[in-house]
Amino acid sequence: MKKLIIAALALLLVVAFSIPAMAADVDDNSASVTFGAGANYDMSNNVYIDYAQVSNQQVFGIGTVHSGGNRKFATSSETSVLFWVTCDKGTTLADVGDATFTTGAYTGAGWSPL
Repeated sequence: MKKLIIAALALLLVVAFSIPAMAADVDDNSASVTFGAGANYDMSNNVYIDYAQVSNQQVFGIGTVHSGGNRKFATSSETSVLFWVTCDKGTTLADVGDATFTTGAYTGAGWSPL
């Protein structure tokens, strides 16, 4: 399960860099995200995503959670590290932290590096 979440997050990061028009902020943690040019990506069952960006579309954060697990995963364009934090099983609220979070900001907010 952990590998599936990491693979989904890695795929989304690759897509984010390869599509010229970035997605709008995803605030509803739906199991689907639409990137530029109308490309819609559905998450696996019980996998939820959060995506945030600042006005400069090259600065973004992305997070994911599986409601059957007990960890949230997140990263941003400002770090090369994937972070995790413990959550309650059944959580459907993915958390990106902040689009501008650096490694120090994630660890300062209680996230652990993977």
